[in-house]
Amino acid sequence: MTEQNAEQMLAFIGKMVDFENLPLDDGKTFGLFQEADTDGIFMMESEWDKYDLLQVKPKSFDELAATIAMSHSVVLNPYLYTYIKIGYINPFSYPRFKELPRVKDILSDTRGILLWKEQKEDILDCIGSLSEDDKECYKMAIRIVLSEIELRAKSITSRAFFRKRALLCYKLAYAKAHFPMEFEDYRKALCG
Repeated sequence: MTEQNAEQMLAFIGKMVDFENLPLDDGKTFGLFQEADTDGIFMMESEWDKYDLLQVKPKSFDELAATIAMSHSVVLNPYLYTYIKIGYINPFSYPRFKELPRVKDILSDTRGILLWKEQKEDILDCIGSLSEDDKECYKMAIRIVLSEIELRAKSITSRAFFRKRALLCYKLAYAKAHFPMEFEDYRKALCG
């Protein structure tokens, strides 16, 4: 499905669903993602995407956005598999990240993995706001965090961009979960 077809599908189904007030925690919708029943869902139809969904089994909108970002980043993202493992091995965090409580908080919605440009900026602001004494106290942790930022420079991406993509996918999945016949009929008419 193309993005244009996805937008047309939403316009059609929007006559039945108030997409502006959509709950972003719908169990039936997340059930489709967790089962990788994503035929007709923009960006989620390939076997690659389905495999990632089956591994992550997103349970929240943030997890869905992270999964899409890790599957569709500019650079192939090997951190998806670390992200999956962290879901099973709790609590997990890079030990040096724990030393900087604010950094740990910044990375909490991505299971301790630096994924978003916005996280990078927040971390740099946090480090920049430390007193000289704190910078000295945490110098090894700061060095490791800055090294991770440098290492990930080409693979971190925009949270806003992927949240927008995730919302498009979520709306389509919501329509598929709650209006399956209408969804499938219109999908066939659009995509053949």
